[in-house]
Amino acid sequence: MINTIKEKFKNSPVIPVLTLDDIDTSLKVADILIEAGLTNLEVTLRTTNALKCIEAIKKEFPSANIGAGTIIEKKQFQQIKDVGALFAVSPGWSINLVNEAKKVGIAYLPGASTPSEIISLFEAGVSFQKFFHASQSGGYKMLKAYSNIFPQISFCPTGGISKKDFKNYLELDNVLCLGGSWMVSDKDILEKNYGNIENIAKLIMN
Repeated sequence: MINTIKEKFKNSPVIPVLTLDDIDTSLKVADILIEAGLTNLEVTLRTTNALKCIEAIKKEFPSANIGAGTIIEKKQFQQIKDVGALFAVSPGWSINLVNEAKKVGIAYLPGASTPSEIISLFEAGVSFQKFFHASQSGGYKMLKAYSNIFPQISFCPTGGISKKDFKNYLELDNVLCLGGSWMVSDKDILEKNYGNIENIAKLIMN
């Protein structure tokens, strides 16, 4: 299942990480991003209506690859699958979360940053890992060093990545994709600055 998702990430390797609470706004933001070619979206479970927003986006854009982030409890896997999410993302990991994702049957991208965490996660059978918090954990230079140490592992860095350095990450052989919130800021969502979101999305795809 994760291999299918990985192919989608390869085709559109920049994943907007979205904090959404209003359904109408969510649909407008998703429309702009998907139209620009950013077809992989991660909606964080940080708001009251996050699950409803995921459900609305998936219903309106059935071909898009919609996932849910900030997964820190086992029960959340079934909740996000029930509303149509195709993948789950965590800032860290535990064996209980890994096993629950397998049980529910949803693609899972758990997080790690230190060598010990990466090795433990690899021993748990996960060779595609979220590298979090990227900018606070050595950034793309650290991932470049990891490519020699962990050639079997590919990463999706997130956290602190910006328009200034995201291309540096994507140039690395062990980076399959990356996630970031700079594309759609909380301010732009709150103020409905859709033109700004569209411009940033187009710049990313060029």
